[in-house]
Amino acid sequence: MVMHIDDIKALAHRAHSDAGFRDSLFEEMQGDDLREAYNAAWALTHLPKEDTIYIDTRRARLTDFAISTPDTSLRRLSLVLLERLEWGREALDDERYVRLLDFCLEHMVLADEPYGIKSLCMKIAYQMCRHYQELKEELRQSLLLMEPSELGTGVRHTRNKILGEMR
Repeated sequence: MVMHIDDIKALAHRAHSDAGFRDSLFEEMQGDDLREAYNAAWALTHLPKEDTIYIDTRRARLTDFAISTPDTSLRRLSLVLLERLEWGREALDDERYVRLLDFCLEHMVLADEPYGIKSLCMKIAYQMCRHYQELKEELRQSLLLMEPSELGTGVRHTRNKILGEMR
């Protein structure tokens, strides 16, 4: 069933105060029923900021899911959750997060990738690369190779903002 934003916010409110329900939403997000998965992921993106610690405890599974899901809506929603996390220097000590960085560097430049995913990939890649000069330079070169006239307004803004922060 298609849910409306008020229903999603109600699910997020319940998940905020009920850890078991929050866990069930996380499991549903990775389930076989695409509509339920989408609604669960959408609700998780509406959790308040103080629940970021919950998302952080599921970082590994969420990363694997974001990289592997064939559904672009679920990919975008899982990337929204990952983008909210802190990505410190130690993140790239784990092969799983190196795969996420590779995924982001690849998908941010794909012509047929939706704009939302491109922007999220840029943001995550920047958060992961900012601690390493050589990775920052690789990201900068990738961003500079993107033709601004071929990007949507939001993607162009994200690109320019990251390039500005790198200066």
